[in-house]
Amino acid sequence: MNNQDIFIKANKALAEGKYVEFITYCTEDIKWENVGEKTFNGKAELYKYISSAYEGITFTTENHIKEDDFVVELGQIVVEKNGESKRSSYCDVWNFKAGMISQVTSFVI
Repeated sequence: MNNQDIFIKANKALAEGKYVEFITYCTEDIKWENVGEKTFNGKAELYKYISSAYEGITFTTENHIKEDDFVVELGQIVVEKNGESKRSSYCDVWNFKAGMISQVTSFVI
């Protein structure tokens, strides 16, 4: 499976709330950086973050670009909390190492 296929499967799992499945596509030392916010290191820390923070979140990938060990994803994210809805744009840069997701750098505006 190539990096683009892994990205598509992992992203689908994340969107569907299948966080355990998502984590299987990640290296043990995965680094997830929310630019301007917090960085999560390792599978356990990342799982704890996504399993709580992704409740009430819907995201739509509008486009993605694959180049070597990177996939750049552009899309829209909607956060539903306390009866309110907030829409933002995002750009995630996914880095792959040996067929696994090793780093995600996420920019949300």
